[in-house]
Amino acid sequence: MLIDARVASGLRDLPPSLAKPRERLVDQFRRVFRSFGFQPIETPHIERKEVLTGKGAGSEEVLRQIFDVVNTGGTLGELALRFDHTVPLARFVAAHINEIGLPFKRFAIGSVFRGERPAKGRFREFTQCDFDIVGTEGVAADAEIVMVIYQALTLAEVPRSTIWLNHRGLLEALLDGISARDRGPAVLRAIDKLSKIGREQVAKELTNPEKGAGLTTDQADHVLDFIVAGRGGSAVLDQAEGLLGNHDSAKTAFHTLRTIRRLLDESGVPEDAVMFDMGLARGLDYYTGVVMETTVNGWEKFGSISSGGRYDNLGSLFSQRRIPGVGASIGLDRLIALLEESGHLSGHASASGVVVGQFSGVSLEVPFQIAARLRAAGITAECFPDPIPIGKQMAYGASRGYRFGLILGPDELSRGVFHLRDLITRQESKDLPIEQVAEIVALKCAEQNQSE
Repeated sequence: MLIDARVASGLRDLPPSLAKPRERLVDQFRRVFRSFGFQPIETPHIERKEVLTGKGAGSEEVLRQIFDVVNTGGTLGELALRFDHTVPLARFVAAHINEIGLPFKRFAIGSVFRGERPAKGRFREFTQCDFDIVGTEGVAADAEIVMVIYQALTLAEVPRSTIWLNHRGLLEALLDGISARDRGPAVLRAIDKLSKIGREQVAKELTNPEKGAGLTTDQADHVLDFIVAGRGGSAVLDQAEGLLGNHDSAKTAFHTLRTIRRLLDESGVPEDAVMFDMGLARGLDYYTGVVMETTVNGWEKFGSISSGGRYDNLGSLFSQRRIPGVGASIGLDRLIALLEESGHLSGHASASGVVVGQFSGVSLEVPFQIAARLRAAGITAECFPDPIPIGKQMAYGASRGYRFGLILGPDELSRGVFHLRDLITRQESKDLPIEQVAEIVALKCAEQNQSE
């Protein structure tokens, strides 16, 4: 009996039409990360479960979504798949702190796993592109993380987006004002769902005494009124400061957010690219200061394509030494899904490279030698495997994203020339000298890149 070829729910295959633009996005993100001085590290997909579930490692909701890993005959509860890159980073830094030194700037790109309910742009295995600065509490690090998000999405030509900022200190001050600081984690998890489930449902969660925060109706309304009104430009900070300015944590938070805005201004980040949202909480318990999320304007239904914040206490899970940090991640799979649906994915897949035709009457060694010379010159080249009609070979090349087709039949070989066909315009340059094949094709590729 044949096995059903479908993938499991919440997972997906990536055909070349998605894998190729995804690869380009990753290359562009890496270029930005390196330009800011971030260094790559890799951690295992599988961690000891106690690493992932330590106090403060993640919210209860996230921890419930962890996948256990058990080999045949193994013990349940010992190992698990990582649910993000941040907790493994804290473990890595604690284990290698004498080698890497502080501050330490790292990026990591790879799969993470969560047992979420599958939905549009939401998968059980997905790739996060993380970048963090560990070992400093300076606001310069917070501002730089925001700049990296802006630069990475700009280079990748993601449609116009907004980076939303808040500070956990403002939310702590708000909770102190209604004598509900002890219920902070439950309140923050509830208001983090505001954009997903709406005010009415969040209010029910805030007032639920068993599964929610257990606030009174007046307390819940006070919280929701504050955060719903506090969304916009710098004027939002002035408005919020009038309500919370005398609280110590609020003073620190306002100073941090205004400093970030000033540093971004000096770095050329447009004012409307970064806004403030007093209700932004982030669902993970380990955040302690600035928090951030990024949405594509007009496509907010996909949720955040990049998120993060400051986590100054996470390192204490693994070390007695204080190891503050701040970072963010770009959700690659959600971004790809958004670009695909919005019609912006095609712009990441310009044609390039050469398919080298094969002819009866021409030794197979000839196209192999030609392709090798092209690759040695840095040009992608593929030999077609069978001597079928040349029109079908060229059609294959066009369907695979090659820009040019190289034609070298028995007649051309006897005269020491080749033809080069543009697979998009169908124009053909004829009788080009074989001895200059690499130089000529490289020039044609350069001309094509300039025209685009």
